[in-house]
Amino acid sequence: MRRIIALAMITGSALPAGAAAAGGDDLAGAPPFRRLFLDAMVVEASEGLERVFHAAEKHPANPLIEKAHPWEGWGPYLYGTVVWDDGKLRMWYQGIGGESADVSYAESDDGIRWTRPVLGIVLYEGATENNIVGPRGVCHIPSVIRVPDPPSADRRWAMYGYAGEQGAAVAYSRDGLRWDWDRPPAQQRLFETSDVTNFFYDPYARRYVATYKTVNRRHRAVGVAVSEDGLDWRKPVDGAVFGADDLDPDTTQIYGMPVFPYQGLYIGLPWIYHARWIKYGAYTEPSVMYEAQEGSPRTVDVQLAWSWDLRQWTRTPERAPFIPLGPADAFDSKMIYTARAPVRVGDNLHFYYGGFNAAHDETPVDGAIGLAVLRLDGFCSMRAGERVGWLISRREVFNTPRVVINAKCAAGGRVVAELLDRRNRVIPGFSRDECVPFTGDAVSHMLTWTTDAFPEDLRDKDKKIRFHLESADLYSYLPVDINQDIDDGRLAAQ
Repeated sequence: MRRIIALAMITGSALPAGAAAAGGDDLAGAPPFRRLFLDAMVVEASEGLERVFHAAEKHPANPLIEKAHPWEGWGPYLYGTVVWDDGKLRMWYQGIGGESADVSYAESDDGIRWTRPVLGIVLYEGATENNIVGPRGVCHIPSVIRVPDPPSADRRWAMYGYAGEQGAAVAYSRDGLRWDWDRPPAQQRLFETSDVTNFFYDPYARRYVATYKTVNRRHRAVGVAVSEDGLDWRKPVDGAVFGADDLDPDTTQIYGMPVFPYQGLYIGLPWIYHARWIKYGAYTEPSVMYEAQEGSPRTVDVQLAWSWDLRQWTRTPERAPFIPLGPADAFDSKMIYTARAPVRVGDNLHFYYGGFNAAHDETPVDGAIGLAVLRLDGFCSMRAGERVGWLISRREVFNTPRVVINAKCAAGGRVVAELLDRRNRVIPGFSRDECVPFTGDAVSHMLTWTTDAFPEDLRDKDKKIRFHLESADLYSYLPVDINQDIDDGRLAAQ
């Protein structure tokens, strides 16, 4: 049964618009995981192909949500969360500046048109006719998580964030709207942190994970904390696990980094703060920080990072923005901060974000919420031009001659494959001439051959796939019946 469910998921038929897994996400998946080209180990050899990293594309309807109410301060921004729930998208966002509330709420059926329902929950300037769910001072950067196996109906939802004197804190809710802001001590001061935190539920290791603002020699950086129950937290590493390195420009700090599980790995969206830090001497007071960043752009954009263990991270070689700043007159011309995770909408990933038209520490600033879109698994591809290129996949056991691919062909392009034994010999009946060519654009196409079954002597033996690409991008692939489980240990033993 598990094998049938997994096959349905990779072919796209088991991911309706409102689907959601434990923790409120439908992106983590379950083994067998699709093979993404972020992972260098999935390609044993290649020739004539280019490994290409892709940025998300901004939606033409941006900005989707602009200031409409005084409790949104200088404008709404998505230091927050978007998840599917019961067939609709739910968003918990913040205002910025002025007398803004900490957490407000919006919802959408299609991910483009958003409404702010009048909730009647929180009193603001003498009235409850608003969409506020968190008054001022209770939660900075709301990470909303659907609790897996909640102990009671009142704890179906958890909202983590920074709560000032309460430090990193959590509130619980039955419906995601009414929260226990009068938090008992066990829900406060979960671990030591600065004012930027992002949380998610990790289904691979069945635990909660937080990334939080800490420091390294380049100043702002990211640390990690973990918890099995969401209340008792520990830090596997004392200090930063992710920060600017010696391939980054001088004006580089990591303001924060939401992380989400995706197809067996962890993908991070580091917020790159383009500001200088002192080279020598001690940081003694805030004036030193402001002096050090004089002359810096003080803008924030978003890059891409990924990890297998939350400790060691890889970034794209060019360090190019994954979500770039907009032009000078755009709402997102100076700073961008993302929701804690994207959501799948159809065959795309929706990355919602808050955009600003002024640099960090500049006021006033206008905030609004936008959207950037990426095809499913579209972070990285292997690309061929008009000349045919090829790659050989890593060896693994699979017994069904079927391979699901995510690929896009240009005019005249195609993808074919041949199946090999572990010594790179073509298995009889499974040459590229016997493969049914793919010439379209699909996130889940089943490659087949004119032969239906492997020879019996190759059953349970390692095999490989040699893809041949012409004017095409291959984004991911997966043999449909591999026998592989993931390691649930990762950081659990630390």
